[in-house]
Amino acid sequence: MSSSSSLRTQLILQLLLTDFFAVYSLFIDYPSADLPSSWLNTPSTAKGNWKFSDNTSIRPILALGKNDFPNFCFGFFNNGTANTFFLAILKIPNKVDSNFSTYNFPPVVVWSANGNSPVKENATLDLTDSGLILKDSNGVPVWVGGTSGLFRLELGFNGNLRLFNEQNLTIWESFQEPTNTWLPGQQLLPNQNLKSSISTYDLGKGLFSLRLSNDSIECYVDSNPGQRYCSLLTIPYHTSFPFGLGSLNRSGEAVTYYASPQYFQYLRLQPNGSLNVFLFIDNKETFYFDLLYDQRVGDCDYPVVCGRYGVCNETKCSCAGESNGSTTFFRQVNASQANLGCQPVNQISCVDVKNHGFLELSNVNYFSFPRRFSNVDASGCRNRCLRDCSCKAYRYRDDVSKGKCSFTTEVFSLKATSNEDKLPYTAVTYVKVQIPIAKNGKSSSISRVVLLLTVLASGIVLLSLGACCCYVARRKNRAILMESEGEKSTIDIPPVVRRFSFENLKAIADDFRVQLGKGGYGEVFEGTLENGTKVAVKRLFDKGKTEFLPEVKTIGRVHHFNLVRLVGYCAEGSNRLLVYEYMDKGSLDKWIFNQNRERNLSWELKWRIILGIAKGLEYLHEHCNPKILHFDIKPQNILLDEEFNVKIADFGLAKWIDRDQSNVSTLVKGTRGYMAPELIAGKNVSVKVDVYSFGIVILEIIFGHKNTNVYQNEEYLMDEIKRMAEEGRLVELIDNCNEDLKANRSAAVKAVEIGIRCLQPHNIRPSIPVVVKLLEGMIDVEPILDYAFLSMFYDPCYPKMVYHRTSTHVVDSVLSEPR
Repeated sequence: MSSSSSLRTQLILQLLLTDFFAVYSLFIDYPSADLPSSWLNTPSTAKGNWKFSDNTSIRPILALGKNDFPNFCFGFFNNGTANTFFLAILKIPNKVDSNFSTYNFPPVVVWSANGNSPVKENATLDLTDSGLILKDSNGVPVWVGGTSGLFRLELGFNGNLRLFNEQNLTIWESFQEPTNTWLPGQQLLPNQNLKSSISTYDLGKGLFSLRLSNDSIECYVDSNPGQRYCSLLTIPYHTSFPFGLGSLNRSGEAVTYYASPQYFQYLRLQPNGSLNVFLFIDNKETFYFDLLYDQRVGDCDYPVVCGRYGVCNETKCSCAGESNGSTTFFRQVNASQANLGCQPVNQISCVDVKNHGFLELSNVNYFSFPRRFSNVDASGCRNRCLRDCSCKAYRYRDDVSKGKCSFTTEVFSLKATSNEDKLPYTAVTYVKVQIPIAKNGKSSSISRVVLLLTVLASGIVLLSLGACCCYVARRKNRAILMESEGEKSTIDIPPVVRRFSFENLKAIADDFRVQLGKGGYGEVFEGTLENGTKVAVKRLFDKGKTEFLPEVKTIGRVHHFNLVRLVGYCAEGSNRLLVYEYMDKGSLDKWIFNQNRERNLSWELKWRIILGIAKGLEYLHEHCNPKILHFDIKPQNILLDEEFNVKIADFGLAKWIDRDQSNVSTLVKGTRGYMAPELIAGKNVSVKVDVYSFGIVILEIIFGHKNTNVYQNEEYLMDEIKRMAEEGRLVELIDNCNEDLKANRSAAVKAVEIGIRCLQPHNIRPSIPVVVKLLEGMIDVEPILDYAFLSMFYDPCYPKMVYHRTSTHVVDSVLSEPR
């Protein structure tokens, strides 16, 4: 071979190897990206377009390899059925074709950001200082991950996508926002739920969720209210749930998934409600085990095994009543697929309630009846369900000593049983049906005339009665007479706020048995509306009557995500009650002053709560006209829903307007340790008194200590912070709290500095919009040079609750009408 020929051969080989490694490097060599970065969802992306055997594809943003093969990938995923994309993390099969472009096996989606909102071609993902932001092709934000202070995005070998700040501290991770898949090493907390997808390819939120309660892992059908269908890892009986190649282990409130290294494995909450373990064997997803199956009798216990209104009998599906030879009320959705369920022949109408009836189903049970009543006879149980249109089925159990009645508002799959007669009591299930109106054929002319006249006469009478009733009801709603300062006042009640009778609320609150809390103005009790919705019923003390008018008027007209919603009220005789939406997690003080360290809130949750309070106050101060002052911001008045979202309560309690509207008279209300100095002095009162209280709450949230103990001569928290700040030791104070706060030291110090700024004298204290911008990183936090203002003088005569009436000038008016 000539030297020139040999040279050409070497060049060709070099080019081939260069192309090979260039293409191959696309798969494994970019696990991270730094700020700022942006990715456009187009077919011609710099990192290629990976196609899989099931017609799905992904346009990678980040990818990493293991043992010389691709492992995990993060990018724009197309499910092969529509020209839309999900921002997703995928487990990649190792084997590819010779062109390194087509995979012989399908991938596995282990996480998605926008399951409910897929994006189109030319969507963008931007890594910015304020978050990881996904925007659709029209520029509308669809999803945001993380908060301000981002520096780097990184995909880990465990499939966890993380965002870091410049100090290399994690400020967000996909493990904290699980979707339908639980990966080995991933830890779940009570506020982190698995949620099934609609189907394998449709990643939108499905019907089922897996939640952590205080004593177990529970599976729910996400109806209203939710219906539980399984429990695992029940405390104190079990702290570990092994399943061959893996286990779920509980420590405190957290549950961690441990897996054998033999195969890559994962848990997925399936679209049908099962909780399956899958292994990756020979590059294929392989079913291994259903964690729920050995906890149940069989397949018939799954909530949708036979669809809605279907009855499961040893895996065979039929419609409710069909086993009795009756098909009058239900028919199959698809005659060739009985497992798709049944539908009513006549839909239940809440208008035509007189034609409601029940189909009795002996030897048929249902997996969940969320609402339960005791000491009820069979007739009473039936009538309760008839009166409540949301009740779709009930089960009555008669065990001689006392009857038990259970409701459900949605009917999924029922289960045939064979041992009911062996039980020491009788239990029968009844499904509500709409009884069809009989058709009597043609009527005679005379009958039609008589019928017409009867209808007209009845209509006139009903219209007259209706007009009278509407007039009376309107007068009652528009004018509630109350004794206040020796005069009578009136108030316009928003139409969305329901008026209850006292007897009705007494029944709703179960005779005021379960107390949720007690404050300066009244007691709060747990209640349940007729449709099963839980509520909080606040019963005001006598001294709270003057606060009833402004609270109904203010809360009824104000609507914001971070403000508690008023459902209804009662003004009957001397009884004054308010009905609020129910908050599952209770008040903030129960979480931040908890001595059980295992129940402490994570830094991410603390930050979310701080920002939520600020947003709620911003609405009261800036988006209500005139502005609304709260006067009593403290952890006890900050409520938390199931997802730890903030709902500010008890605003609009202590203010009214003079007749001439020229002066605002204010009943200044506050709690020791949270009151601004100007509020105590009774002058220069403005919306900034709430900012001061909020500053105290910020410090209490971060450090987990009350500003002062009312019953002990303890040092104020802010006095300790003042001493440490003046000595330049704030970081040391944070590091002494816990490891989570220490790991987020930079963000925690920033929050403390913002809290301190809120405690500055009135004339230099920031407004709440400025505080929000500081929290969101839109404004830099300037250093404080003098901390002399940061102190409180302990006075044992200083009352726990302070009421100070003033008619002096209020800097920002405090009337109660939203814009």
